[in-house]
Amino acid sequence: MNQSPLPTTDALPVVRLLPKAKPQVIRHGFPWVFANELVMDRRTKGVTPGGLVVVEDAERRPLGLGTMNPLSKIAVRMLDFDPEAVIDQAWFKTKIARALQHRDAIYDEPVYRLVHAEADGLPGIIIDRFGDVAVIQPNAAYAEAMLEPLIAALIEVTGVTTVIKNGTGRARSLEGLEEEMVVVHGTQPTGAIPVMMNGATYMADVM
Repeated sequence: MNQSPLPTTDALPVVRLLPKAKPQVIRHGFPWVFANELVMDRRTKGVTPGGLVVVEDAERRPLGLGTMNPLSKIAVRMLDFDPEAVIDQAWFKTKIARALQHRDAIYDEPVYRLVHAEADGLPGIIIDRFGDVAVIQPNAAYAEAMLEPLIAALIEVTGVTTVIKNGTGRARSLEGLEEEMVVVHGTQPTGAIPVMMNGATYMADVM
C-alpha cells in the first residue's frame, strides 16, 4: 500500500471533454465524466486505472482533479474541483471529518453509514461504522492504492479501533481489483456486533 500522496498536478496527464459535452454539469458538481464525453486518444486510453488526471473542458480550461478508468463507461470520477489538490491523508481526513459531522447531527449512537461514496465526496468508497469497528469498501482503484492513508485518516477522525476491508463485489471487478475480506487494523470481532435500532437489537456480522 502507498503511504505517499498521489502525484502532483505537474506530473498528471490531462483528459479533455469533447466539444459536445457540457462542462457546466461538472462545474455544478456532477461527480462523473462518461467515456463518450471525452477525447479518447491513445494517451487517455493509456492511463492506468485509478490514476489521477486533470480534467479540462473543450477550451482547455481546467474543471478539476479526477481519477481515471479508461476501461469503464464512467471514465472519470471527480475527486476535487481544485486541479491542484493533493490527494493524501490530510485530504481524506477533511472529507471524513465532514461526513462525521453530518452523522453526529443525526444519530445518537455511532452506528451508521459514515461515508457514502460520491455523496460524501469520496467516489467509490463506502465506510460503515459499528461503534469502534469500521468496515471499508474501497471500490475504486485509487482508493485501493491509497488505502493506508485512508485508514489512518479514518482512525484519526473517528477513533475506531478495528478496521475491516470488505473487498468484495462487482464494483471491484469492474475496476480490475481482486476480492479480499481482511482485518487491516486492530483485531477481528468475535461474533456478530449487536446494533440497537428503533428499539430493536440487530446482529451485524461484519466479516
